[in-house]
Amino acid sequence: MARAIYYTAMSLDGYLADEGGSLDWLDGWDNDADGPLGWNTFDTSVGALIMGRTTFDWLLDGPLSDLEEAWPHRQPGWVMTSRPVPRVPTGAQLEFTDAAVSDVMDRARAAAGDGDVWVAGGGVAATAFARAGLVDELWLSVAPVVLGGGAPVLTAPVGLKLAEAARNGDFAALRYLVQPSTVREPPGAL
Repeated sequence: MARAIYYTAMSLDGYLADEGGSLDWLDGWDNDADGPLGWNTFDTSVGALIMGRTTFDWLLDGPLSDLEEAWPHRQPGWVMTSRPVPRVPTGAQLEFTDAAVSDVMDRARAAAGDGDVWVAGGGVAATAFARAGLVDELWLSVAPVVLGGGAPVLTAPVGLKLAEAARNGDFAALRYLVQPSTVREPPGAL
């Protein structure tokens, strides 16, 4: 069965986007796409992807704001949303859905075949899948920067077990196994 991997970058203090929703803070750091947990290694294993609506909107408003820009992913994908989308990028094989996360993951795993499912984020969507026991691994590239606020990588407690740690240029490359049985609320949480 296809692994479901939440693959993302974050600041040292746990944010994947700054308070303005920008990822510009990632620019300029040394990172080898073929190095430990690098993009090229990861992308070749991906057979399907899932993302939240905020991530999809960020793509439309940023990298794909030019209407002529084609969708950058070859894999079929699912966007978690209950609202209509303004447009679908050229070449995108996307389904827009508000179905249960378990149903979406079942469809993504089937579509991925021998490949993995990339849970592309953001933090809200990834947390929903992880807390349902539907994310197997978390691959993090930790940048040497503190943002002080923004969009968190995960929005609720998720148990993790470190499986791999390496240096990739300026980044700490970390791979965790998600431990659904250890997911619990912190002391004093409602």
